[in-house]
Amino acid sequence: MLKKSLVLGGIAALMVFGAGAQPSGELVIYSGRSEPLIVPVIQLFQQQTGIKVILQSGTATALANLVLQEQPNPRADLFIANDAGTLEFLKLKGALQPYSSEQIKKIPEQFRARDGSWLGVSGRSRVIMYNTKLVKPEELPNSVFALTDPRWKNKIAMATTRNESVIAWVTALRLTKGDAFTKEYLLKLKANGIVTLNGHTDVRKAVGRGEFPLGLVNHYYYHLELRDGSPVGVIYPDQGPDDIGILVNAAGAAIIKNAKRLKEAQLFLDFLASPQAQKLFAELNFEYPLLPGVPTAPGVKPLAEIKLMPVRLDELGKELEQTLKLLDEVGLG
Repeated sequence: MLKKSLVLGGIAALMVFGAGAQPSGELVIYSGRSEPLIVPVIQLFQQQTGIKVILQSGTATALANLVLQEQPNPRADLFIANDAGTLEFLKLKGALQPYSSEQIKKIPEQFRARDGSWLGVSGRSRVIMYNTKLVKPEELPNSVFALTDPRWKNKIAMATTRNESVIAWVTALRLTKGDAFTKEYLLKLKANGIVTLNGHTDVRKAVGRGEFPLGLVNHYYYHLELRDGSPVGVIYPDQGPDDIGILVNAAGAAIIKNAKRLKEAQLFLDFLASPQAQKLFAELNFEYPLLPGVPTAPGVKPLAEIKLMPVRLDELGKELEQTLKLLDEVGLG
């Protein structure tokens, strides 16, 4: 049962969905993204289309489970996730409805499902941020695998291993380096005293305050902390000729199977792939716009200059359960 939803458009108000009640809005969205990052996009969509949106926010994992529970009679029409793995997982469970259009096809194929089940709308890379007062330039690690060095013992923070971005990163490591290597690496990180915090915001603030010299985050958390005035820098690791590169994941969206407001949901997906929405993602949160031709925010390293891990995003979902099992075995936190 949903506790509350935010009705956007005109004057915002709270609405309570009781058991079996039908939402009255013209488009109902479940979103695993932080509201400040998606509400401005929804507001612009409403201004341009006149379609009212009812937004239910929460963790992507919890809302994905809700999508599955509500089939075949879903309350929501569209699901927004903060990583491609969650979307692909729902696709494999048969909970999404494919859709494609000329606008959606402008997003590079690597950032959307091959069968049109979901669309990536903004990108984020896995980086190492550091406190410039605690780490000298010559000391900086150039690989995530260097973080097991004893010099970094008890000096690294990362988000909990139940965070969707962390899970996707571990999955990408498994696909690139194999299960045995990945498990051994995570165990070495654990033995080196890496500290898991509740989320990436906690990590970037802790590094900014000088509580940890290093933090594993998505790239935009570095830019947010830098904007707040903290003495932080960023490392794009594993960029050498023989290195594995960086995972660039995508926040994305999908139409839920049996959606009651299909036309409105399709319009919203097209809008997310539009230059206006892509520009907002870049400006609001320093994310990578995925539509070619839309520039990154000033100071953000362009996606074209980053060496990527050789992993397709639509490979992440089928590996989700195995990754969770491996993380349980490691017990990293």
